[in-house]
Amino acid sequence: MDTDQLFAIVGNLTNVNNREQLEEVCESFCQLVGLPYYLFGVIEQDSLYSPIIHAYSNYPTPWLERYFEQNKQRVDPVVSYIMTQQSPIRWDSLVQREEFQSPQQQELMATAKQYGLSNGFTVPIKSASGDFVLFSMAIGDVDDQCEKLNAAIPFAHTLATHLLECYLTMKVKAKGSDNISLTQRETDCLFWASEGKTAWEISKIINVSERTVLFHLNNCTKKLAASNRQHAVALAIKKGLLKPNL
Repeated sequence: MDTDQLFAIVGNLTNVNNREQLEEVCESFCQLVGLPYYLFGVIEQDSLYSPIIHAYSNYPTPWLERYFEQNKQRVDPVVSYIMTQQSPIRWDSLVQREEFQSPQQQELMATAKQYGLSNGFTVPIKSASGDFVLFSMAIGDVDDQCEKLNAAIPFAHTLATHLLECYLTMKVKAKGSDNISLTQRETDCLFWASEGKTAWEISKIINVSERTVLFHLNNCTKKLAASNRQHAVALAIKKGLLKPNL
């Protein structure tokens, strides 16, 4: 595979409007790099208690069904890895690390091999809204295809970033815009609340009354359908309404 072929694949993503079309692009990429399996996954963090997982994959169906029915993501070393790391990693290297050698983790990787996923690699990505994203590719025959894994990683890393953009675009089209907007004063108040300032402290910083600050923070909570001020801050960051003061 060369860069021209890669960017031809990336260009095809501009015409993707649904799951089937995105999966077709991933299948085309598999053919070009000579690897049989892929998985593009997004772990949305709207709720930390019950995050939503979206998976696009051609992994063996019996394995995927077993994986999600038994909540294997809770013991998957790949999932644990992407929560804290940003570098692509091969699975045979991952399982050699001490922190990923629990009996449950070792059992999961051994079971995956039984379903034909002998080895692979994973590219972790963190979205701007804080979602965890991964793009994995896998092989069934270790002896013949390990070199293909190494060769595919740089191309897969680039593709993964474009897959994320495509996914986010489809999500917006499917749900429509949230149409949530904050006034400048509301944004100012919520920004300083995110820095741990009290309403009284915020009033001194932006030179308004404490009552006015409380009014704006209450409006923010209502607009974001949040349960309290802290929840409003978290949602505003998630939706990109609050950004670092660069």
